[in-house]
Amino acid sequence: MGRGSSLAALWRGVVAIAFAGAVLALGAASASAQFYVRSPDVEKGELKLEEHGAIYSGPGEDERRRQSHELEVKYGFTDRFEGIAELTARQNIGDSLKWHSFELGGHYEIVERQGDGWGLAFRSLYEWALQDGDPDEILFGPLAKYVRGHDSFTINTFFIGQVGNHVDIDSLELKVNWRLKHEFNETWGLGVEGYSEIEDLSHTGTWNEQKHRLGPVAYLEFDDSMPKWEFAAGALFGVSDATSDVTFKFDAELEF
Repeated sequence: MGRGSSLAALWRGVVAIAFAGAVLALGAASASAQFYVRSPDVEKGELKLEEHGAIYSGPGEDERRRQSHELEVKYGFTDRFEGIAELTARQNIGDSLKWHSFELGGHYEIVERQGDGWGLAFRSLYEWALQDGDPDEILFGPLAKYVRGHDSFTINTFFIGQVGNHVDIDSLELKVNWRLKHEFNETWGLGVEGYSEIEDLSHTGTWNEQKHRLGPVAYLEFDDSMPKWEFAAGALFGVSDATSDVTFKFDAELEF
């Protein structure tokens, strides 16, 4: 490995550690969350550090949360496969912020999109619970994206199974996340995002017993800088009784 490559690798490592430390410190004082629609695209050698956060307002009948936080690190090992590590924290109403889980897994791009058209990938993660009494979980499912000009539609369909000694559902949990986005130029865009959650597919309940929310989101990208920066912020409105009235979400991504 040449001196230039060694320095580049060292720089990435230093920035990654600094970014992670800053996010962890922020997580102890402010609110964050995992309402984020993931793209199927993979690029070899690309390192991404991401924070996905949310603040909840107006507790729902089944969701009494104040904040949630997710720190995600991804690296493209090949043109189609990337490794993933995630750390999440949550704070329920009347409780303190607690680390919730640590996840490791991968993401494989099945259909590589070239310009306009479809892209398809599959993601799988194992989640270790960090709180006593919570079950470990396995997440798996497809991610798809369709692009036409400046418009795109992305959808994630994830199934979650519980394992270990503290299983509290009879079947699988289902999460569906989607995003409809229009890019006005290379820097900013607007869109609508939606998130649905059915906690147990064997006992789906009524619409109001499930968690559903959607709302407008603004996007800002700086692709010409190094590292590259991407930001998103929006308000998601609960459309079922179980969901918080409003969830304010934000995302920050750093790409090398």
